Amino acid sequence: MKIKTITATLFVASLALQAGSAQTQIDEARKILEEYVETRQIISEERNNWKSERAILADTAALLGRELERLEKQIGDLEDSATVADEEREELTNRRDALKAGSDTVLENIGGLETMLHEIVRKLPIPLTDTIQPLIRRLPDDPANTKLSLGERVQNVVGILSQADKFNTTMTLTSETQEMDSGKLVQVSTLYWGTAVAYFVDDAGDYAGYGTPAEGGWEWTQLDGSGSAIRELLSVYDGSADTIKFVKVPARIK
Repeated sequence: MKIKTITATLFVASLALQAGSAQTQIDEARKILEEYVETRQIISEERNNWKSERAILADTAALLGRELERLEKQIGDLEDSATVADEEREELTNRRDALKAGSDTVLENIGGLETMLHEIVRKLPIPLTDTIQPLIRRLPDDPANTKLSLGERVQNVVGILSQADKFNTTMTLTSETQEMDSGKLVQVSTLYWGTAVAYFVDDAGDYAGYGTPAEGGWEWTQLDGSGSAIRELLSVYDGSADTIKFVKVPARIK
């Protein structure tokens, strides 16, 4: 009877040990499963986070790429502009240097031109000098000591020379007063042939002759008997003659 009781007790104990071992295994399996589920959740969350971050990174990369392209284009434009600016700066510098060199040359010679013009204007016809008198008055008496700017001085010289050249390439008919050898003043019509020679005659044709430039002004020479020929020359010029024809008039070549 004791043997059966001991045997039964050992069997129950064995069952209890087996039951306890199984429970332990179940607990461990449950723990492993829970850890697995938790790991899967973490992996899923990380995957979702990565997808979101990857989209953000892709958008950021695209934005940065476009910004980089824009900056590279701006840099290229600035380099082109800098090249053009350098070329323009060099061109302007060259022009400035050329203008300064020309200005220095003009400044060195303008005084001699002004002195020369003082001599020339005394030989110009009075109708011309009357026209350019304002320019003549602006010529400095002492080119080395004048308050006029270089531009004003050049303008005076060019103005006088251009008006003289214009007068020299045309014929000019004027009415003026001349003093005869007797001292008598007489009104005459004078036809200037440029700045080289002029022919004059009074209304009656009694006083006539020609004039040429000289050091102290124009010299007038009376030619007896030339009145009719010079009056005919003037009438052909002003269109009052019946016909156009060649007219012989005296001349003197120096």
